[in-house]
Amino acid sequence: MWFWSHKLKLLLAKKDYETIVRLCFERLEQRQTDYWTLRGLGLGLMYTGRTSEAFEWLSKCAREYPRKVAVQYDIGLIYMKQECYSEARGYMLNALEGGYRTDALFQDLGRIYCYLGEFEKATNCFREVIRRSPRNGAAYKLLGMVYKRRTMYDEAVASYREALRWDGDVSEVHMSLAEIYVRQEKWDFAIGEYQKALELDATNFAAHYALGSIFEIMGENARAIDELLKAHRIDGDDERIHKKLERLLIS
Repeated sequence: MWFWSHKLKLLLAKKDYETIVRLCFERLEQRQTDYWTLRGLGLGLMYTGRTSEAFEWLSKCAREYPRKVAVQYDIGLIYMKQECYSEARGYMLNALEGGYRTDALFQDLGRIYCYLGEFEKATNCFREVIRRSPRNGAAYKLLGMVYKRRTMYDEAVASYREALRWDGDVSEVHMSLAEIYVRQEKWDFAIGEYQKALELDATNFAAHYALGSIFEIMGENARAIDELLKAHRIDGDDERIHKKLERLLIS
C-alpha cells in the first residue's frame, strides 16, 4: 500500500492526472477501493475538469474514511472551482478543525474569505501561510491584495515589497503598487512603478494609459500624449484614449 500511495503522490506532483485516473480505474476493476485509490481518482478527475465525477468519488472516500479529513479540503476545492464559496468554506473549515493544516489550505481558505468579503479573516489566513513559510511570495501578494481592499495602504505596500523580494519582478505586483500610490496621489512613486511594469511588458495597455492620465494631471501634456499614443497603438478602439487625446491636442 505504501508503494501505491507513494506512486500516486509522485504523479500528483508531476500533474499527470490522466495517468492517475487510468491507474485508479484499473484498481477499481480489481475491487481495490482503498483510501488512496478513491482520493487519487477524485483528484485526478477534478484536475481534468470532470468535476461531477470527482465529487462522487471524493464523497465516497469521505464516507468510507471519515477520519481522513484531507478529503474535506479536496471537496472544498471542487466547490471553490464552481464558485460556491460558502460551501467551499464549510468543507475547508471541516478539514482545518480535523487537524489538516497545510499552506495550500490556509491560502485557499483566505481566497474564499476574500470572495465572501470577509477580509479580516482572509488577512489572518494569509498571515498564517507566511508564518509557516516566510519566503512564500504568492502569500505576500495575496496579503497585499487584501490589505489594499481594506485601504491599509502602508501594510499593502510592505507586503507587495516582500512579494517582489521572494518572487522577483512581477508586472502585476508593480501595477498593484502603482494603483496604491495613485490613490494616495503620490504621483512620482506611481510613475516609477508603472515604468517598472512596462520594463517587464512594454505592451501593458493599462500602464501606458495610467501614465498618460498621471502626466495629464501633472500638466505634462507632451508626456501624457506620448503615453496615450503608445496605449492607442496597443488598443486603437478604446474610446477613453480618443477623448483624452482630443482634449490634450486642442488644449
